[in-house]
Formats: sequence, C-alpha cells, structure tokens
Amino acid sequence: MADLHSLLRRQLKRHFPDQAPPAELAAMLAGIDQAYRQFDDDRAMLERSLDLSSQELLQANAELRGLVSAFPDQILKLDRSGLILDMKGAAHAEAARGWAVGRTVTEVLDAAARGPIVDALGRIAGDSLPIHLELELGADTPTPRLYEARLQPMAGTEVLLILRDVTERHYAEKQLRASQMALHEAHRDLERRVDERTAALARANDELRREMADRQAAEQARTELEEQLRHAQKMEAIGRLSGGIAHDFNNLLTAIRGYSELLLTSLEGSPLRADVEEIFNAAERAATLTGQLLAFSRRQILSPEILVLNQRVMDMSRLLSRLIGEHIAIDLHLATDLWSVRADAAQLEQVLVNLALNARDAMPDGGRLAIETGNREVTLGQARTLEISPGSFVELIVRDTGVGIAPDVQARIFEPFFTTKPKGAGTGLGLSMVYGFVRQSGGTVTVQSAPGHGSSFSLLLPRTDDTTVAPPTPRTLTAASLGTGTILIAEDERALRRLSATVLRQAGYQTLEASDGQQALDLYTVHASKITMVVTDVVMPRMGGIELARCLRKLRPDVRLLFVTGYVDQSEALHEQGTPVLLKPFSPDALLKAVAAALAG
Repeated sequence: MADLHSLLRRQLKRHFPDQAPPAELAAMLAGIDQAYRQFDDDRAMLERSLDLSSQELLQANAELRGLVSAFPDQILKLDRSGLILDMKGAAHAEAARGWAVGRTVTEVLDAAARGPIVDALGRIAGDSLPIHLELELGADTPTPRLYEARLQPMAGTEVLLILRDVTERHYAEKQLRASQMALHEAHRDLERRVDERTAALARANDELRREMADRQAAEQARTELEEQLRHAQKMEAIGRLSGGIAHDFNNLLTAIRGYSELLLTSLEGSPLRADVEEIFNAAERAATLTGQLLAFSRRQILSPEILVLNQRVMDMSRLLSRLIGEHIAIDLHLATDLWSVRADAAQLEQVLVNLALNARDAMPDGGRLAIETGNREVTLGQARTLEISPGSFVELIVRDTGVGIAPDVQARIFEPFFTTKPKGAGTGLGLSMVYGFVRQSGGTVTVQSAPGHGSSFSLLLPRTDDTTVAPPTPRTLTAASLGTGTILIAEDERALRRLSATVLRQAGYQTLEASDGQQALDLYTVHASKITMVVTDVVMPRMGGIELARCLRKLRPDVRLLFVTGYVDQSEALHEQGTPVLLKPFSPDALLKAVAAALAG
C-alpha cells in the first residue's frame, strides 16, 4: 500500500513539476492519504492484538505442556498399527522401557502384553470405541508393575494410549482385603466365644424356666380343674332345674294340646274354631321350647341309630342352603374313611340347623360356612379336659367366617335363654339344645372363636363298630314321556342339576348340563342347532341367568327360556317379558309342567 502511494506521488510530481495538481486530483489525493493513514492505524492495532494473542497462546501451550508432563500417566499417541507418533506425561521418564517416537509399542512391551494391545488396536479400527485393559509390564524383572490401559480413538487414524501405574493401589487393596479377612476371622472367633457363653447361660435359664413353668403348670392345672368343676356343677344345676321345669310344663302342654284337638274336632264350622286353633298353635310352639330344654338337660327321649355322618351332612346341605340364603357359600370337607356313630338322626339334623342358623346371623353380609368331618383319637389328657372318656370319636366341625364371639360371652353361650341377639330374634335355646344332645350322646362340644375371625364349633360323637344298618336308598323319580328335544340345564348346585337332568331324561328329553352361565353359553354356541330350550338358575357364579339370557337372545332372539329361582322377588327375573319362572323348591311334576308350558308358549 505504501509503495502504491509513493508511485502515485511521483507520477503527479512528474506531470505537474512547477505547479500544484488540479483541485479535483488534490481532493482525491487527500482522500487517499486519509485512507492510507487509517489503514496504517488498523494494521498497527491488529499487529499489537496478534502479538498479545500469540504470547497468550504460547504461555497457554507452555502451561499445558508442563501440566501434561507432570501427569503420572504415560500418554502415547499411536497410529492404528501401533507406531508411536508422540509421547507425553510420564512416558519420558520411562527411558528404560524404550519408549521412542518412531518405534511400535509391540517392540517395547512385554510378550504377554503385546497380544491384548494388538487385539485392542484392531477392535478400535473396526468400531472406533474406547477400550480398557489391565496389563502387567516388566514381568521378567524383580519389580513388575501393573497398569490400567485406555485406548481412545482420535481424529483420523490416530489412537491415544494412556497407561496408569496402579501397582501401589493394587497391593494396598490386596493388603486391605487381607486385613479385612483377618478382622472377619477375629470377629467370627469372638462371636463363637460369645455364642458358647450365651448358650451356657441359655441352658441355665432354660433349666430355671422349666422349673418355674412346672410349678406354674401345676398351679394352672389346679385352677383349670377347679374352674371346670365349678362350670360342670353350674351346668348340672341349670340342667336339673330346666329339666324339671320342662318336664312338669310339658305335662301341662300335653293336656292343653289334647283338649285343643278334641275341641277342634267338635267345633267344625264353629266361629270359635279359629280361637282354639290359636291355642293349639301356641301349645305347639311351647312344646318346641320344652323339647329344647329337655335336650339341654339331657332328659329328652332319643332314638339312636347307626348313622353314616357324611350321608346325613350331604342330605342336609340342600336344606341348609335354603335356610341360610345364597349369599353364604357352603363348603363340605368330608373324610373318606369316616367311622360310624350311633345317635338320634332327627336331633343330629336339628343340631346342624341350629349351628347353621347361628352362622347365618353372624354373617349378615355373606361369607362361607364350612362343614367338616373326620376321625379323632382322644387321649387321656384330652379326655380329662373335655370331660369325656378317652377313645375313638367322630368329629363334626361347623365353621363360619362371621363376626366371632367375645371371650366373656363364650363362657355362657350354652346356657339356656342366654343370647346376644336382639329381643325377639332368638330364644337362647339353640346352642343349649346342641350341648345337651351331644352330651347325652356320650360326646362333647367345644368352640373356638375371636371377634372378627369367625367361629368354629367342634362336636365329638363316640365311634361305633356296628355298621350293619346301611343308609336308605333314595327313591327313583319316574315321569311319563312328555316330549322330545334337547334341553340345556344351567345350575351351579350339582345335586339339583343332576335331579333336573334325570327328571327330564325320564320324560323323554335329551339334556346338556352346565355348572354356570359361562359354561352354558359355551355349550349353546357349539350345540345351538339341536338345543330346544334352556333352563337356567338366576344366581350362578361367573355369569348369572339374567346375563345368560341376554347373551342367548343376541345369538337367537326366539330362544326358549325357563328361569329357576329360590326367591319370589329375585332381581329382574320376574320382570322379563315372556319368560316363565319356576320357584324353588319344586317337585319333578312342577318342573315337567313348567318346561312343557315354556315350549308351548
């Protein structure tokens, strides 16, 4: 720029040697001079800035070189073949190892370390990811060193190899582990000694506790025997009193009932007959109460017979289901090898009814009633507590999931007229009757209960080896042939489902059976073409009869249906237009008539 400016000045002076340049050239020349001065100023400022930046960069590079040189790590820049391109850090201090620019790492590494390094360089060339290795260098020297090696890929084909000496740390960790192991062994030895001493003290304490427990057990046994004696005396006194009252009162009731029947015979068509019928009915109810009192006092007249308890329970389960309602499920757990007993069948059935009704009242929101049977051997010690003779017994357990019985109430539940039910809801004689019957039959009854955990009544009846009397054989239902076709029966109660199927088959129908609504829907889907009609219970698990009917009508709008229910006001079953309803309990003839009417309708 300066040379151009000087050339311009010389040319102007040569053309205008004796005079000043023209005004327009002078103005241009002044502008050029101004631009040149501005350029010189900017150049000077830029040169000063570059000088400062160069000094700062040189200082930073010097600091960085000093920092890298102070690193304890050995830093080598390699190409992908392992050729050393540069060295930093402690690599300069390892002169004895032979590090040098222009050599390959495989030349200076131990034989054992060459393979891992070469393999790592090959892997980096393939996936360009960092690799960590552990190497032992100088293995053939008295002081081998352990290194952590990191190979880091860089731009292009270069690789950074960083070696960190971890020998001291390795041996320190090894020594720490040895110290920890020694400390652990010492701790285990101390624990063993403490355990031995503790065991010795525990044996001494156990011996002392056994002596104290023996004394307490003897005292407790005496207290329990005294309590049992007092309870037995109280129950015996109450039994004698109630039995005497019931016996005398029963004599009066016999007269009242007898005369009431005579009057009823002679007052046929008389307006007084209704009043006499009320007297007779009241006497019947009073006779029931006196019978329960006699049962508690163990003075009732029993008609014992050989019973197969399992058969009685299964026969009663159908009645109990109706008594307690469908909101309570009944589970039967009956022993297959159950012994026989000798007892009054009618009274035993009444016992089951009383216990089931009590369980129902304890489960107002529903629950489960379990009836179990089993064989039980009662030892001498158990017999003393249960106040029975030792030997073989058949056990009948009735268990519910109800509200339970408080401990202070359990001591009085078998007393006559004691009840926790609201006024008018019970006589307080149900459990008294159970207690008296079982005791009169040579057994005993116990209860286990806690508030909120249900109740379990256990009845023990003596075993009998006399099995000559077989249970009665049920009668075979007969029915005239009324029609043909296939009827699908949906009923969750197995016995009722089989009874319905038997009655319908004897009447000439073919049957398919389903234990719930979902199974019935599956069967109908498969056999729809040959099914004439569907007989379904209203309340069933998984899918009820109402929902089943809706599903079937979607498949076939003109499907023939018959609802079966145990409740007159059962849900919306009675409101289904055009759907007949058969109420439980029903006779075989009623079932056949209902089916015929549904088919004809």
